[in-house]
Amino acid sequence: MSNNAALCSATFVEPGYDHLVELVHQRDRAAHRRLVSLDLELYEPGGASLGRSAIDPGDETLDLAAFVAARAPGIPRVMATFDARYDERVFPYRPHHYAYVRRRDSPEAPLYYAVNATLGGVPDRIEAATRQNNFETYLFLSRPAGERYGLRLGNLARFSTVEAQVITYHGETRTVTPVTLAPHQHTDVELPRERDGIRLRRVELKTLFRLASYVMGRRADSGALVLFDHLFTYFK
Repeated sequence: MSNNAALCSATFVEPGYDHLVELVHQRDRAAHRRLVSLDLELYEPGGASLGRSAIDPGDETLDLAAFVAARAPGIPRVMATFDARYDERVFPYRPHHYAYVRRRDSPEAPLYYAVNATLGGVPDRIEAATRQNNFETYLFLSRPAGERYGLRLGNLARFSTVEAQVITYHGETRTVTPVTLAPHQHTDVELPRERDGIRLRRVELKTLFRLASYVMGRRADSGALVLFDHLFTYFK
C-alpha cells in the first residue's frame, strides 16, 4: 500500500500571458525531497480533454503558458489540472503549487497566487478537513483595483454534473445566478461592478462539492488582469 499523499488542483490559462508555476515550495533541502509524480491534463471550455502529460517531478518551475501554447494553440481559455503525488514530509501543512501570471504587453506587476486545490486538496489530518466543502466567499475592497470582475469556475469531477449558485452582494441587494457545469467543463461568470450605483462588495459560491474557482479583475481599457485569486472556503 502506498504511503504517498495526493493533491488535485487546477488553474486556467489564456493566450497573451506569461504563466509560471512553482511545483514544490517547501522542499527539505537536507533530505532533497520532491514530488513523487505529477501529471498535467488540459481541458477546453466544453470539457473535452486536450491531452495528459507526465511532468518531471524534479523540475521546480513549469512554464505553463509555453506548455499550453504547444498543445492547445488558439483556444481562448484552457483549464489545467495538476494530479500530484508526494511524500507527506514534503508538505508539513496544506500543499499548494504557487504561480505567477502577467500579461506580456502590460506594465502591471505579475500576480502571485496559490493554485486552487480542489479534489483531495485538504489532507485528512487537518481539523474539520473531512467535512464537505460547499461554500466559498470573497470580499472586495471599498476601492477595487479593477473595473471588470468575473468568477472563473471549473468542474474537476470525472462523471458528475454540478449545479452551483453564484451570489453577489451590492450593499443589501443579493443576486443569485445559477450555473451548471458538466464534467471538466469550465466557464466565466460576470460579476457586475455596480448595481444602482452601489459597488460590488462580496461574492459567494455554493456547490455540492468544491470547484476550481478564481475571482478575476481586469482593467476596463486593456482587459489586463489585475486580480486573480481563489475564493476562501468555509465549512458547514
